Amino acid sequence: MRKNGRTWALGAAVLVLTAGGWVSYQKIFTEGLDRLPAAVCDGSVQKDTVIRVLPDSRSAQEGAKAHGTGDSFLFGCHVYAGDDSILSGDVQIEDSSQNTWAKYYKSYAGKSKEAPERASSHGIDALARKEYASVYVPCVPKGKEADEATQAYALVAEVRVIGESRTTGHDLHQALSDFAYQLTRHAYELAGCTGSVDFPDELPRFENG
Repeated sequence: MRKNGRTWALGAAVLVLTAGGWVSYQKIFTEGLDRLPAAVCDGSVQKDTVIRVLPDSRSAQEGAKAHGTGDSFLFGCHVYAGDDSILSGDVQIEDSSQNTWAKYYKSYAGKSKEAPERASSHGIDALARKEYASVYVPCVPKGKEADEATQAYALVAEVRVIGESRTTGHDLHQALSDFAYQLTRHAYELAGCTGSVDFPDELPRFENG
């Protein structure tokens, strides 16, 4: 899974950390997260969600980029806070069943024995563990037919925080999942997904503990 998405996302993160940002949609602010727009990353994610993840900083910048169509669609977002923290995410079309997705991300932490937190609603599924979260939403992209998929077409979001975060554990998992969900809902429109997904206002809350 993830094709080249994770490589692309981590490469972009390094680019932000070392070169100071992206060319596409880049906005630079000098007074921290509070000066970010109300909705960041091409209007896809509420600023308050970002503030739940990233620590206070004197400067912040955000960027978003979409490219590709059909089963090559990818939408990415980064929010950089100061010198130490970056919140990044990407959403792309994948050929994967929900079970395949869940199995992959449950084992994503390698030898860690920590069980992921998970929530589902209307066929939308989210899980989170450590410093990452993923969301799965069924989606047949524009120009494709459902029976062309080996398993099933879906939008899969993967987000992570690199460096310092405002919180940890359950609260961080919930914030990262909310960030991933908002990205995915925006990407659903950009990808021209056919069919109909009933997006709730927010994902169900993870059960604490």
